[in-house]
Amino acid sequence: MHQKYIKIAYRNLTQSKVYSAITIFGLALGLAVSLLSILYVMDELRYDRFNQKSDRIYRINGDITYSQKEAKVAVAPTPMGQTLKRDFPEIEETTRLGKYGSHLVKGSKSAIREQRVLYADSTVFDVFTLPVIAGNPKKALAEPNSVVITQRMAKKYFGASNALDRTLIFDTDQVRRVTAVIADIPAQSHFQADFLLPLHETAEAKVNKWGNHVFNTYLLLRPGTDPQSVEAKFERVLQTYMDPALRRFFQTSLAETRKAGNNFSYSLMPLLDIHLHSDREGELLPNNSIEYIYLFLGIAFFILLIAVFNFINLSTARSAKRAREVGVRKVMGSTRADLIGQFLAESLLFTALASVVGIGLVYLLLPDFNSLSAKSLSIGQVADTLSIGYFVSGIVLVGVLAGLYPAFLLSSFQPIEVLKSKSWLAPGRYNLRGFLVVFQFSLSVLLIIGTLLIHQQLHYIQTKKIGFTKDQVVVVKTSETTESDILTFKQEVLRNSAVKMGSVSGFLPVASNRWNDMWYPAGTTDQKQSVNMQEWKVDPDYIPTLELRLVQGRNFERARIADSTGVVINESAAKRLGYAQPIGKTIHKSGGEQLTIIGVVQDFHYESLRATIEPVALVINGKMLGSSSVEKMSLEAVSFRLNMADIVSTLQSMETIWKKTAPGRPFEYTFLSDEFDALYRTEQRIGQLFTCFATVAVLIACLGLFGLSVFAAEQRTKEIGVRKVMGASVAGITTLLARDFLKPVLVSILIASPIAWYAMDRWLQGFAYRTDIEWWVFALAGFLAVAIALATVGFQSVKAALANPVKSLRNE
Repeated sequence: MHQKYIKIAYRNLTQSKVYSAITIFGLALGLAVSLLSILYVMDELRYDRFNQKSDRIYRINGDITYSQKEAKVAVAPTPMGQTLKRDFPEIEETTRLGKYGSHLVKGSKSAIREQRVLYADSTVFDVFTLPVIAGNPKKALAEPNSVVITQRMAKKYFGASNALDRTLIFDTDQVRRVTAVIADIPAQSHFQADFLLPLHETAEAKVNKWGNHVFNTYLLLRPGTDPQSVEAKFERVLQTYMDPALRRFFQTSLAETRKAGNNFSYSLMPLLDIHLHSDREGELLPNNSIEYIYLFLGIAFFILLIAVFNFINLSTARSAKRAREVGVRKVMGSTRADLIGQFLAESLLFTALASVVGIGLVYLLLPDFNSLSAKSLSIGQVADTLSIGYFVSGIVLVGVLAGLYPAFLLSSFQPIEVLKSKSWLAPGRYNLRGFLVVFQFSLSVLLIIGTLLIHQQLHYIQTKKIGFTKDQVVVVKTSETTESDILTFKQEVLRNSAVKMGSVSGFLPVASNRWNDMWYPAGTTDQKQSVNMQEWKVDPDYIPTLELRLVQGRNFERARIADSTGVVINESAAKRLGYAQPIGKTIHKSGGEQLTIIGVVQDFHYESLRATIEPVALVINGKMLGSSSVEKMSLEAVSFRLNMADIVSTLQSMETIWKKTAPGRPFEYTFLSDEFDALYRTEQRIGQLFTCFATVAVLIACLGLFGLSVFAAEQRTKEIGVRKVMGASVAGITTLLARDFLKPVLVSILIASPIAWYAMDRWLQGFAYRTDIEWWVFALAGFLAVAIALATVGFQSVKAALANPVKSLRNE
């Protein structure tokens, strides 16, 4: 019996090649895109699960309100972890991780810039699962000038030889001994490191103060411990340790701090929640969002649903051709159960073939999908995710869902009616078909609108006036380079006529590891008047090089030694300080010297447009003014504004000068515009993925629309012939045929538009600075949907209208 079903199903498949190709390819495309989305989601959900104690590991998060700024941080006070372990027996172990940017690392060859460097406590191996291949994990990070490296780095720097006890030079002068080699950290980890350095060696760890929020701190709770019971004791810890620290260093108490509107509070976040539920200051790596996981799952479900609906639509449209077959088979004794089994067998055959084609599409699309999603998914992971049981179950489920309604519909035909006439199958009889078309195109229009608005926001970001000029600025990285070498390099480069301006600075207006301090108006340390403000070390050329606009006062001047105690603030700082006329006013940090405001620059964006512009203070190092009695300046980069006439030769000239002034250090440069655009890589990827998903959804919907137009034209062959004989024009008949398909598309636009507006308005709320949702976006999406639908059905409509009426009437 089952063999008979398969044989008949195969015969029907080969007899209707166009229908079969459209159905199989549409279903295969839906399965492929859904599978890719599920692979992405599965990869995201695996984060940090390689840790054997992952269910007992928690990170301390901080929620701090100070100087009118609320900060959600992923770091905790420096001594908090060890204090909790000492005071509360339910905490088995604690460890800290710290990130301090990139480092130059040199083995036997030239120095290489390494980005994946973390500082860690020696207890890191007791908390996280980091298999040690060589060395003693108990002592590896306890020894001075030690380093723990991964297998990959051992091979990179020492080849096949044993790396243990070998040496590496960090930052041109610090010799470190390899005390352990660990397995490469899995990609699904919320932190990545190729090098682990002893955290106790850092200056921040030596300043063991409760006011210092520097390190990511993790607790390993004992089995059976309720994390909420540990959280409940945090207030007692703050009263015992934070309160005396505030009294000692800020001459205030915790109660007074809270009365002034400021606060410190801490909570525990499960390790497994960090990657998808945390977006705080001080994250070790950028995390994803659970909202994007829901988005991918939704897209996977709806695109598969579009493909299934497509199958149902084509099956019911084809019912006219199968009606006589059903009638004859019922007359010959077939039961309804037999017919249902037959049609479900056909559906399962189509689904099985579509699955094979879909796997092939996954194989072809996977490299491009990895590029778009910044993943490294492999075919092996596809096989791992799709076990035989799940795969077969999925095929059966999709096949049954897709074939259930057509099977019951076709098997319900009455033999007398279908053998006598087929007029009852005229187009429009079944409202389900129209509903399915409306549903398909509603999702397609929704994705089109979403795509347009995402790209509109990206265009807004790229064209918005950000307060400085990012184009034509090249940034040369100068960390681990002496101040004298940096200043010499700058002066030599400025001799090139292709270089307009140059500046040495600690920070640039792009993503960086910056920190905030409390600043006060002169003569007060009242917390209510404090301002949370960043301090950037610059030189007198910084403002003209980046083309910041002075709105009050003046820039620093080399001829004025007194400018070493001057400060240029931005408009947000002046507003927070309450100064309408800030020039000449003085401000100071807690325990610091007073600085005189000499200028105010227009607000400029130095973070993503998701964040509002916060106060910034530009201060100058005395060495830039000829003074020698000044602190060491933190110099991170030299930026040059170039003439774009011959940028290649200019960069070559700069590299030559660099090799002379800073021998042994790599010449590393980026363009300021590229670093600024990097702030929006997530949005760019989402925009590209939305474009791809929208294209797939529209393509599947159009395949179904094309198939429906073919069957509609076949059913109305006689009507078209009569109309042509009666004098109807080709244009009139084409319009008649196309009109029936445009109605559900127009309804789809009306349904999708308000849903898209609501969804995209919520997405845009995440940006402090965002584009407006304009009416033309919906008009353009509607126009595209109508144009695509017309192009899809237009060809078949014109073909039917041009057919010879004599042939159609004779055949009828």
